[in-house]
Amino acid sequence: MRVFQLVALAVAACGALTACASNDPRRQPKMSSEARLQVGEAADAAGNTDLAIAMYTAAAQSDPANIALQLRCADALARSGKIGEARQFLEERLSKRSGQPDLLRALALVDLVAGQPDQAIAGFNKVLAINPSDVATRVDMAVALDLQGQHTAAQEIYRQVLAATPNDPATRNDLAVSMMLEGRTRQALETLAPLEDSATAAPRLKVNLGILYAATGDSERSRQLLGDRASDTELLALTRALARPISGSSP
Repeated sequence: MRVFQLVALAVAACGALTACASNDPRRQPKMSSEARLQVGEAADAAGNTDLAIAMYTAAAQSDPANIALQLRCADALARSGKIGEARQFLEERLSKRSGQPDLLRALALVDLVAGQPDQAIAGFNKVLAINPSDVATRVDMAVALDLQGQHTAAQEIYRQVLAATPNDPATRNDLAVSMMLEGRTRQALETLAPLEDSATAAPRLKVNLGILYAATGDSERSRQLLGDRASDTELLALTRALARPISGSSP
């Protein structure tokens, strides 16, 4: 309720400011980019996507040198399913700030979400040419390779990252998913199981663990982790599908 009240107050304030401006153009107020961002965040939290995007866009336009604002706007567009608009927005920014690595990575991520891993990989390569040690972009690259079916190349990157940050649960989860996609369910379980009781284990990690336990025959442990997320019939079908090793992969 508090969030909705904040949004309502923000919208009312905007309306009042607009009314004042129309009465006396000489006293026309101007919202700062920070104020627009705050209204956008409140609207975002309340699920008012249109208002959030409008505020993020206005904030980004009023402060074009602020890369974080540009990324926030592009992210809001992409999350709302406006992939084409997000891509156009980022391309326009890059036309004025060519080679800006954060904008390049954001554009590549939009391509990845749009199901275009080839374009995404090309974008990630541009970022890595600027900053070869960018760990986040290297992991993004591995995800794109997985989507292309290049699991061996993807897993090599995941392992390189984990060698430097062995306690990174997100990368370990991505490695396990890559193995699962390749048909190596038991190895995937061995990779992920040590994080099962970790306080930082994300919900998606536990869901993946539940799937892997099902695939390796431990339906009771799988049910404990998945709960009501899957019916017994769905769990059985999933178990049978993952239990079949892909041709050429290890069982």
